[in-house]
Parts: sequence; structure tokens; C-alpha cells
Amino acid sequence: MKREDNSPSRRSVVKIVVDKEYEEGLRGIEDYSHLIIVYHLHLSQFDGNLVRDFHEGVRVGVFATRTHERPNPIGISVVELLKVEGNILQVGGINAVDGTPVLDIKPYDYFDRVENIRVPGWWLKKFYQH
Repeated sequence: MKREDNSPSRRSVVKIVVDKEYEEGLRGIEDYSHLIIVYHLHLSQFDGNLVRDFHEGVRVGVFATRTHERPNPIGISVVELLKVEGNILQVGGINAVDGTPVLDIKPYDYFDRVENIRVPGWWLKKFYQH
């Protein structure tokens, strides 16, 4: 992944550079509006804590969060595909830093869409109190 700056933000536009040898595998990807990106959280250093303070005193297990500090340093994001130029994908909506290794790219289709999801109250407070 290549970023203009190195601050992870879902609001940034990111370039995913696919190795030239896999460029043919991108054929038809431009027909999708969104993609699923699987990537290695290569800078993450898991400290072994499976339970942590997450928000305003709420203690939850690492698998109940989207934190990058995980025993398995694998990230996944649904991104908007903005542009395809050869082996370069411009996407929006990924929270990763420059140089993050991409493990896989998958099209986002109707089978992956979930409606009426449930999330805990602490999550709503943290992400929607702005």
C-alpha cells in the first residue's frame, strides 16, 4: 500500500500496488464498486493481553474489537474502489499505513452484505459520540 502520508485513516485515498506478475488477476475488478482487502498488520506488536480497557473503563477481549494489537496480525477492510490503472488500485476506506503488505483482494458482492447488525453500546458511544 502507498499513502500520501503515513497516518492510518479511513478517510484517505490509498494506492494498492499489485505485483506486475499478478496484474492479469485484476481483470474485471473495475466492475465492482467495493473490495475486501486482507492485509498483514506488520507493525503490530501483540503484548499478550487478551483483555484490555477499550473505552471509558469497558474491558473487552481482543476478538471483540477491531484493534491492530492482535495475536494474529491480520487486518481486513471493505474499501471503495475509486480507480484502476494497470496494476494500481486507488481505494478509499482502509485504515493501514504506507508499506502495509496486502495478502489478498476480493470483490465485495451482495453475499457479503449484512443488514440489521447488532453492536454493543460502548462501541456506539465510542464511534458515534462525535
